[in-house]
Amino acid sequence: MADPYDGFLGTLWQKFPQLAQLHNPGNSQVPQWGLDEFIESRFHNFSSDRRPLFRLSRLIEDYAKQNYAPLVSSFEKPSRFKFVETRYENLIDQIPKISVIADFGKTQFFLSPKINVLNCMDTELVNIWSVFTKGETGTFGVIAEEFQDGKFRGFFSFDSMVCNEAIKQMENTLSCSLDL
Repeated sequence: MADPYDGFLGTLWQKFPQLAQLHNPGNSQVPQWGLDEFIESRFHNFSSDRRPLFRLSRLIEDYAKQNYAPLVSSFEKPSRFKFVETRYENLIDQIPKISVIADFGKTQFFLSPKINVLNCMDTELVNIWSVFTKGETGTFGVIAEEFQDGKFRGFFSFDSMVCNEAIKQMENTLSCSLDL
């Protein structure tokens, strides 16, 4: 199977050839499942627009809130973070830490010190949408690349090895520790 992803996601994909066995090229949307169904599936790839991906991201954020777990989120643009900024400011009172990654350029945010804002300007993370948290068995989440304006392809994974590698690659790219 040819690599279905480019850039950052392509590098991650190549490190886990077993994902090709799970990849279903017929998956064209993010299903309207609850988080339990995503977890039960363990892996679900998709090609989607923003709305279903936003819904899945909210499910992961809600899990972090309900389980007092840290959160790592990346956004393609500062305006995407501005859309959820107030929610994250409220969420930080209910979870230990949030790391927010985006191509912020010179944009400044005045947020809680528990919200770690990281600039991915001029890196391969500029078109990545991701949300990760810690579950009972390790890190899980969703990661997608914007390949056209408003169009994303990526996958949900409950495999902590895959998700931890994604976090590690983000840390290496940004020269930081995300402490998830």
